[in-house]
Amino acid sequence: MSLSSACPLCAGRRHVPLASVDRDRNPLRNVLCQGCGLVFVDPQPTREALDAWYTQNYRLDYKGVLEPKPHHVLRAGRVAIDRLARIRPLLLGAPRVLDVGSGGGEMLYMLTHLAGTRAEGLEPNLGYARHARERLGLPVHVGTIDQLGQMSDTFDLVTIHHVLEHLPHPREAMALLSARLRPGGHLVVEVPNVEATCQAPAHTFHRAHLTTWGIPTLERLGIECGLTPVSAATSPDGGNIDVVFVRDGARPLPADLAPARTAGYADHVAQVFARHTPLRHYASPAVPRRLFSRLARSVDERIACRRASDPRALLDALVAAARGTVAFRGLASSAV
Repeated sequence: MSLSSACPLCAGRRHVPLASVDRDRNPLRNVLCQGCGLVFVDPQPTREALDAWYTQNYRLDYKGVLEPKPHHVLRAGRVAIDRLARIRPLLLGAPRVLDVGSGGGEMLYMLTHLAGTRAEGLEPNLGYARHARERLGLPVHVGTIDQLGQMSDTFDLVTIHHVLEHLPHPREAMALLSARLRPGGHLVVEVPNVEATCQAPAHTFHRAHLTTWGIPTLERLGIECGLTPVSAATSPDGGNIDVVFVRDGARPLPADLAPARTAGYADHVAQVFARHTPLRHYASPAVPRRLFSRLARSVDERIACRRASDPRALLDALVAAARGTVAFRGLASSAV
């Protein structure tokens, strides 16, 4: 056990090292907080260094591009449709929506053209934000999550997918997100799952992921920032979790109840990591199924992108197909 940086969730300083390298074998120390079960990078990088990286080089380092390629657009568009299907009740009545970390704009496009919401985005990366604005005609603000503190607008729904784990100060970020909600408004947060075993043990930690959450730790963070969790789910492969919160100004949960959400969770997370060995992982029948699924997806994307490579055309084809499904039939009449 080590005594080092304060935990970003509970401020505890009793941590157990879990890994010393990232999935590319570069030095990266991840520790498990014994107080709440949050896993985080220790030491954390500075906010200034992160802001510069995400604005200019993150997409280039991560995907080797300054703007999304057609297969990136197609894949992200399909993911966006799946996400909207899961939160369908929150999309009724043409709500006003903010998508934080809107990337190339695929989620924002589906919110606007498929779900019929009044949506705008916030994205720090210059190339991806420019793509969303110029190629897809979407209202995207360029800036980091800190810019939320300068906004006066409020929203019925705020979505933030795979962004929270990148932020050095998740509590500040959650408070900013909460402040952008109208009373009764909802926040949808999706992050990688600390309990995931779909990836090989050596591929668990990404250098850009400063925190790794479970449902208990994420719910605790929301409660301590004045939000009430109303639902939580794990993706079919166990790789991601999403929690839906509501800003219930009339009946907020007392913040002192939050620590109970993570009681004993550190021991549970430690057991998950102890059981997730290379032998057990590669002996699992899920591994070849996952490899085959990824190969099939890649082939399908190549075929689809040969038919149409324009990003708007790719997304419009997805919108047209989705409108005929049960999940979106009731929303189609209000879509623009």
